Amino acid sequence: MTQPADWSHIDPETIAQWLESTGQFKILRRIALRDNFGGEVNNPVPVLIVDTETTGLELANSELIEVGALLVEVDRDTGALGRLLGQYGGLEQPRQPIAEESTAIHGITNEMVKGQRFDDAVFADLVRQASLCVAHNAAFDKPFLMRRFDCLSDTVWACTFKELPWTQEGYTGRKLEYLLSDCGFFHGAHRAVEDCNALAHVLAQPLKTSHRMPFQVLFESANESIYQIAALKAPFEKKDVLKTRGFRWNAEDRVWEYQAIGFSEGKEVIEWLRTQVYATDQKIMLGFRIEAGTDRYSGQTLKQQFKEV
Repeated sequence: MTQPADWSHIDPETIAQWLESTGQFKILRRIALRDNFGGEVNNPVPVLIVDTETTGLELANSELIEVGALLVEVDRDTGALGRLLGQYGGLEQPRQPIAEESTAIHGITNEMVKGQRFDDAVFADLVRQASLCVAHNAAFDKPFLMRRFDCLSDTVWACTFKELPWTQEGYTGRKLEYLLSDCGFFHGAHRAVEDCNALAHVLAQPLKTSHRMPFQVLFESANESIYQIAALKAPFEKKDVLKTRGFRWNAEDRVWEYQAIGFSEGKEVIEWLRTQVYATDQKIMLGFRIEAGTDRYSGQTLKQQFKEV
């Protein structure tokens, strides 16, 4: 019987490169926290990459139990990621026990958080240094964090899930795991610091089609207002068309809504509604909620304005 070959003396990276060279294999490399992401940074901007874990999905009845944050330097002009300037990871015991279904998602148990409390001073110091906060779902993370930390009241946020054109750039999907895989990496537990590190690795790679650095796009979009567009009295038979275009059903207001980043996208969505949903070349009545500057992704309920456009 033939004994299996002993490859223990061969560097695993050498084997990985050989397998890739055959064209028959795709190799994913496990990420590790790095002191430097390798980019040349001549005009540095400190950016705080943030992630959270919570007891549930609804802000009204859920609590923050874990915070992860990486402060990295990014070149203002090229979007390249350089040094890791600081990091924080912490747990906090919630008032109510963590449900089993939540633990199944992030792996955080009641025993792990017992007696734990966030280090407000360390986290606030990282926030103070940052010019921009970034999260992969800022609309989720920012409201939870703002409710717990006063230091975030004047911060500007960008969302890598919403503001980067992953679909147009040819990525498998917008979820962090898909993006990481498309970049040739994988990571371990679904925990806050680990997810911050995963997002940093994705943002350190050029976009697949345009070859722009993700932060070049984010620095531009962070200055744009967010337009929540409501398709008032949209025909019922257009619901699938609206859903495919990215509209979401607001059950409370009973209306289809879309979140556009900046005036250009907002104008494009309005024209699409005019032709594809309302089938008219006349003015249409829409609802608008506008978030700008530090109000972006704050989760505040803004008064809806109605306009003919």
